[in-house]
Amino acid sequence: MKPRKKIEVKDKLEAQKLIKVVEFDPSKHITKPHKHNGYLELVFLSATSGKHVIDGKEATIKTPCLLIIRKNNVHHWELVNPVKGFVILIKDLFVKQSLDFEISRLVDEISQLDTIYFKEAETIENILEILATEHNRTCQEGLFKAILAKALEHVDKAKQAKPSQQNLYDRFCELLNEDDRIVNNVAFYASKLNTSPQNLSATCKKNTNLTASEILARYIIKEAKRLLFYTTNSISEVAFELGFSDKSNFSKYFKRYTGITPSEFKKTGI
Repeated sequence: MKPRKKIEVKDKLEAQKLIKVVEFDPSKHITKPHKHNGYLELVFLSATSGKHVIDGKEATIKTPCLLIIRKNNVHHWELVNPVKGFVILIKDLFVKQSLDFEISRLVDEISQLDTIYFKEAETIENILEILATEHNRTCQEGLFKAILAKALEHVDKAKQAKPSQQNLYDRFCELLNEDDRIVNNVAFYASKLNTSPQNLSATCKKNTNLTASEILARYIIKEAKRLLFYTTNSISEVAFELGFSDKSNFSKYFKRYTGITPSEFKKTGI
């Protein structure tokens, strides 16, 4: 028996970079099946035609459009030159380090899709041109968030798969975003959403591959980082604000999910 050939794994993102935006390289208009080394790829196409195959599903390219390639997808395309557009590469760490809750929710939402077709995309193209030359982290986050939000405006929610589960997951995220204080208790939010903790967790798992507890922890850590970075509150005050019984429990929780202590984060901001 011949040994099975391995799927090529491409890495187009330098180790130290968390986000990269470049104009589409026309020499890459035809690719072989491959997957990416740990990053999300968004490909905005404003002029071309052809096909894109992702995990065996073929889609016709109709511009303007956005192709969404998750890090575990195997994909390839055959595009007709001239190809015009932009490629965005985003590592998980870029999203995890962001202090903006909404970015992770928007990434989760757009990651449910393979392709978004636009009626017009001049605004997104203009934002991409700016993002391609931007190096300020705060500006990068704001521009990236704007691209995600504008792209998702073009999605017909009624045609999305798993509408009821998606809706429950979105409502959970909205509660976390809107509540003045985050409560570290999945049952608390399940009750607000008129569902069981088990159902809420199963829905989250289907949409993001994370349990409700893991999503809640992610939000708590982001809020903790916000308070540590943007306020003069002591670590004890931040712990109390987030509902922890004492500074020690909060520090252990924070280090479990970030690998560093709150005091180390307060010094470095990383």
